[in-house]
Amino acid sequence: MTNMPPATDGRPRHEGLRHLLRRQLAWALLFSLAINLALLAPSLFMLQVYDRVLVTRSLETLTMLVAFALITLVAFAALDQVRSRLLTVLGMVLEQRLGPVVLPEMMLRQARPAPDAAPVDGMRDLGTLRMFLSGPGIVALFDAPWAVVYLALIAAFDWHLGLLATGATLLLLLLTWANQRLVRGSFARIQADARGAARWIERGMQNAEAVTALGMAGALVRRWATQTDAVQRATLASSAGSSALSAVSRGARQAIQVVMLAAGAWLVIREGVTPGVMIASTIILGRALAPVEQLLVGWGGLVEARAAHDRLRQLLEQCARRQSGTALPRPTGRVAVEALSYVAPGSQRALLRHVSLQLQAGEIMAIVGGSGAGKTTLARLLVGVLKPTAGAVRLDGAEIAQYEPEQLGAALGYLPQDVELFAGTVAENIARFSIASASPGAEVSAAVLAAAEAAGAHELILRLPGGYDTPVGESGRQLSGGQRQRVALARALFGAPALVVLDEPDASLDAEGEEALMAALQRIKARGASVIAVTQRRRLLGLADKVVVMRDGAVERMATRNDPNAELGSEAGKLASMSLEPGDSARKES
Repeated sequence: MTNMPPATDGRPRHEGLRHLLRRQLAWALLFSLAINLALLAPSLFMLQVYDRVLVTRSLETLTMLVAFALITLVAFAALDQVRSRLLTVLGMVLEQRLGPVVLPEMMLRQARPAPDAAPVDGMRDLGTLRMFLSGPGIVALFDAPWAVVYLALIAAFDWHLGLLATGATLLLLLLTWANQRLVRGSFARIQADARGAARWIERGMQNAEAVTALGMAGALVRRWATQTDAVQRATLASSAGSSALSAVSRGARQAIQVVMLAAGAWLVIREGVTPGVMIASTIILGRALAPVEQLLVGWGGLVEARAAHDRLRQLLEQCARRQSGTALPRPTGRVAVEALSYVAPGSQRALLRHVSLQLQAGEIMAIVGGSGAGKTTLARLLVGVLKPTAGAVRLDGAEIAQYEPEQLGAALGYLPQDVELFAGTVAENIARFSIASASPGAEVSAAVLAAAEAAGAHELILRLPGGYDTPVGESGRQLSGGQRQRVALARALFGAPALVVLDEPDASLDAEGEEALMAALQRIKARGASVIAVTQRRRLLGLADKVVVMRDGAVERMATRNDPNAELGSEAGKLASMSLEPGDSARKES
């Protein structure tokens, strides 16, 4: 029964969570029925011993009862172990199946923050759900409904005892409901604030170099302490009432046991029931109340798991809507930017305003402008990292949002302004981690070498201590800035993308690196791919077929190689215009 559904079963991905949970939890519910029936064995055994064995003094009857009880308890242990394993494996498979869907969606959300959107950590929610499925909370949730069976059995013994047991159960359910009402709103807020404090310190750790150099550690710690203190005060205030209710419930359960036993004794004295019924009813009631009390104690975990489930469901539905389109052919590199505008979430100022551009396959476009002109924002919109507020970016006539993310990524090469590599080898980083460094396939290895050679980084990589197998360290810190830039350029060219977008690709390069970049751009152009480069360097402008000058988020002027005398009206534009004149670039460099 622990066999999980395969990773791909023909269902839409957004149904994976619901289908997987329903199917396996149905089995767990069935096991819970058998387990709770088996747990009646000790009570029924005690009833028969008191009312039959002690009266008849029959050792044969006692032997049969002992054998029956032991067999039943062995079956209980086996079923409980299977149920526990089923739920644990369900949590693991849930994480394995949904992790590859949730993680890219989280990365996309991080790259494209929506205005007024609450922060969501899908992987943490997935871990919360997995832990709940393998913990005692869900077991109590499965066992609680069978309290009805126990109460019915007690009522069958004696209606007085049945009425008392039902009232006691309703009292505990009322306490559970009150606890849920008390913690429902505050618990969600506390969890959100706690996640915010954790994200704050995580960002500090990610920027540890700047934090240490600028002496910001103390300030960051004080900010974290302030956030944590607020969370702790809210937790203390929320838990005060919840703890009181939990204490009352535990005391009430013990008092109920006492009252039940006393009522049974009174009925025995009145000769209404037998001593066996008195003892068995008390034990059965304890069994009926145990999962209800456990639910009350672990209500916070249940609330958190339910909230995590709801957030994951919404995340998967959004992912499914984005991936429901028809697969498009691989683009050739023809780009059209139509009235593109972008306003950052939470801001009123447009970073980009009505930008329109055209680029044919095999052309190079250089984008220049001062700080705050919108160059980097445009580059991020071109590769789909940001979602435009208005307008569209079209690749071969189709909006880039219509492409599957993996398909679009394979057709794009992107070198961001802030280059960051990932812990792994040079080859793994160039291949975008599509290979395992221990046993890369010949085809992928050839693609890695081709990308490195296209970027002019092959010789540089060979001079590293381990060549292509050299570890780059966290964020590529074991390489120099220029080396990281050239490895990242090779990563951008991996798989011969149809469109290459470079944001200040020559910022950290020395003379050798700049020569390699110029040669790489010429090779990209020669194979018919398009290049859009944000730059201020005169040599790179000299290779461009089109130069776009931006100011305050808008296109100020544009020049093409076919119109070398266009007046661009700014210092950067004049530089671009001069660089487009045949032979001028070589004269300026000399």
